[in-house]
Amino acid sequence: MTIALPSASTTRLSTAAGVSVRALPPGLPDEPRIDYAASTSVRPVGRFVWRPVEVAALPADPSPLLAGRRVVIIGGSDTTADQVAAELRTAGAMPFRLPTAGEGDAADLVADLHAVISSDATGRGAGHAQLDGIIDLNLDRPLDATGTDGWGPGFDQTVAVLQSVYPEWVVETDAVRLFYLAVTRMGGRMGFVDDVVPQPLGGLWAGLAKGLPRELPNCNIRVLDVAEQDRDDLAKLVCRELYRWGDFEIGYHASRRYTLVAEPAAVSPPTRSLHPGDVVVMSGGGRGIGFALARALAANFGCRVVVSGRAPAPDLDSDVHRMSDAEFRTYRDGRLAEAARERRLPQVRAELNRQLRTRELAANLQSASRDGLDIGYCQADVARREDVDRLMAAAGPKIAGVVHDAGVDHPIRLPGKTAADVRAVVSVKVDGFFNLVSALRGRPKPAFFCSVGSLTGRWGGMTGQLDYGAANEALSRVSLWAAHRTDQPLRDEALPVTTVCWPTWDRLGMITNYDATLQYMSAVDIDAGLYHWQRELLAEETGERTFIGEVGPAMLPTVLRGYRQDAGLPQIERLVSSRFLLGEPVRFQPYQSIVSDSLLEMGELPCCADFRVSGVPAVPASLCLELLRSAGDWVQPERPAALTLTTMESVEIDLGGLRFDGPDVLRVRKEAAGSWDADGRWRVDATLSVVDPDGSARQVGAAVLRYASRPQTVDGGRAERPSRTTAVPTDGLAGALDWRGQVIRLAGWRRDDESGSWYAAVDPDRIDDLVTATPTPQFGLPLNQVENVVRAISLSQLDRLGPDPAGVLTVHRIEVGTGVGAPAGWASGAPDGRTWTCVASDGAPQLMFHQPDFRRRAAQPPAPKTDDPSTEGS
Repeated sequence: MTIALPSASTTRLSTAAGVSVRALPPGLPDEPRIDYAASTSVRPVGRFVWRPVEVAALPADPSPLLAGRRVVIIGGSDTTADQVAAELRTAGAMPFRLPTAGEGDAADLVADLHAVISSDATGRGAGHAQLDGIIDLNLDRPLDATGTDGWGPGFDQTVAVLQSVYPEWVVETDAVRLFYLAVTRMGGRMGFVDDVVPQPLGGLWAGLAKGLPRELPNCNIRVLDVAEQDRDDLAKLVCRELYRWGDFEIGYHASRRYTLVAEPAAVSPPTRSLHPGDVVVMSGGGRGIGFALARALAANFGCRVVVSGRAPAPDLDSDVHRMSDAEFRTYRDGRLAEAARERRLPQVRAELNRQLRTRELAANLQSASRDGLDIGYCQADVARREDVDRLMAAAGPKIAGVVHDAGVDHPIRLPGKTAADVRAVVSVKVDGFFNLVSALRGRPKPAFFCSVGSLTGRWGGMTGQLDYGAANEALSRVSLWAAHRTDQPLRDEALPVTTVCWPTWDRLGMITNYDATLQYMSAVDIDAGLYHWQRELLAEETGERTFIGEVGPAMLPTVLRGYRQDAGLPQIERLVSSRFLLGEPVRFQPYQSIVSDSLLEMGELPCCADFRVSGVPAVPASLCLELLRSAGDWVQPERPAALTLTTMESVEIDLGGLRFDGPDVLRVRKEAAGSWDADGRWRVDATLSVVDPDGSARQVGAAVLRYASRPQTVDGGRAERPSRTTAVPTDGLAGALDWRGQVIRLAGWRRDDESGSWYAAVDPDRIDDLVTATPTPQFGLPLNQVENVVRAISLSQLDRLGPDPAGVLTVHRIEVGTGVGAPAGWASGAPDGRTWTCVASDGAPQLMFHQPDFRRRAAQPPAPKTDDPSTEGS
């Protein structure tokens, strides 16, 4: 059934979603001017395209960490599975094969598998997860031309296996051991080339994989894409990739190794147009962002838009639809109270949710009718082919464009998902796409076909969205398949398919918890989103187009490793900085503790060559302090309010222990553990240790980090330079601590002739001089100021310590002020040297050091060897 509404008017309109659109002569609207307030969660978005780039090859031999691992192989053919199992055995692993599931028998097969593993669980410690990893071969045959490929049983089996290991994997703290590797067959470059995509449904497993770390924080993932000419080497490639974690997606094409990078790209000028009489068909579109687009198209171009949904066309005269919002709330509360008495809450809640959706649909259609927009509604479940045929028939012969917007989301953690829930989520996106494509056969090719994807597919969904992320990633890949089809006799059937992948829209669309989504990515403004979307529809392009805002704070070590450090991404500096300071995670327990290793290479850290202890290059105190500070970022409490670092207490840095004695690389281990103090403040105990080649670790740094719900104002600093000063002599310092001043910009310290206080103007950080990494990381502390203060402290203690004070720097407390992120201005010290302050260029104190001191290094007993897993090959 369709509801036909009048044609478009030419007046200014305001949509039900608060979207302002203009009725212009046929053509695109002007780009909206949006005032993005700094405090809002809505941020500008950039347009990006994905491109495969070649990356360094891995060693031919498997990682030594593969030895002894217990790995299950699922999906694929028995021949391929046997080949992978043989390579695993050669590498010292213990493989298990799970037979391919048919309809309905996935759970039984998984139970049988674990019975076999349990009977063979010799040598496994108590509480140790039975399986270390999963290799998922999934669909290893090309997609047939109709797209009906039977993805269901294989995907059911994958979900069942993951559910079976979930209880053990979710509590695992080893950040190296667990893994899920999915093999895809999209040409070796993940489908992002103008070529045939043999099996795009591998996108289901790729999307699932990229979302796993959100629910299983220490599950390492790899999506391995292979070209047909590399299939004979698949088993070797799989073993080569394991335990060399990093980029989430790796492809092999002609024996060359690739990954994906995002590049900013402007949309092409419009080459298509819509006119009165043209029809745009939408799967979904009755509510949320889909209806906002329908309104914009109908208003701006005067075309007809047919939206659809699974619900019957609303009866606008029914009591439920005639109620005001206040009346419906009263009605809802009464129904819920009655249901509670009758113990029927789940059924009544489901019914009320359906009524809410139909009320929104009815309100949207009525609003469009009042505004004179030609928007019709057709009941159609896009996952059913007969419904899609009915939708196309209702649209008529003049279909100018198709927008596949339908979607279903059941945001619940993996253990609570049923196979039917998962299939429902995937089917709407994937089967719906193939049904729409099939229904277009025999019709004139539309000017555009737009698949509506999501960043949940590109980068993994938020917690509870594993199936939704899988569905969206599969939609993107099958869209690439349709756009690049060259198989005979269907060469002329390639469609102009574009996939647009969105972040959350500003409180519009299928959002269960809006505030939670902002922890992952900022929202897109509605007017901006509609402008970008219409530009995409009318530009003659195909492929995936991703709109990205600012990455949110909900980051995990395993997730961070999957982000390419591409200079074009928004806020790339923050991601690069976090990655640089994190290093490689060794152990991780969300909200509680982290252990990670950083390989500090002198060749990549000019600041280390610039600072010397007793003539030997060493890690400067400022970088050590930054490593200690950054460790606390990963053990923040699970609570809505963000906390701010206010003090670093009981600081100790053994500068002599951080020398590059012999090798040009130091392996520095950062450990941090968080807890609530008795006074209600969050506390993190952080340490630094140097891990020697023999595996022994010796502590070289420590600090207690304390946090509060709001930044603090630090009292101190000098507003004006003293009028009469004397330069502080530096003779005698170079014998122990030597700042050469070639990279770290040294301040000329002077003493006030009257008060005896210290003063120096300090240059701002020039991080690209201190660190050669590209893009250049940004740090939370002003390194140049910290280093100059440490130098001044050593100068102030020459008389007491003599010419060789090389040892341990201690600071009772460092206050962290609100100006810590501003450019440096100057530094000052109290006459007695017990208080030192770093001040920003605007006069705001950044850091205040209380009771700093140097003491000689005590002889340390031999340190025990660490039993933490190596991160070889990471």
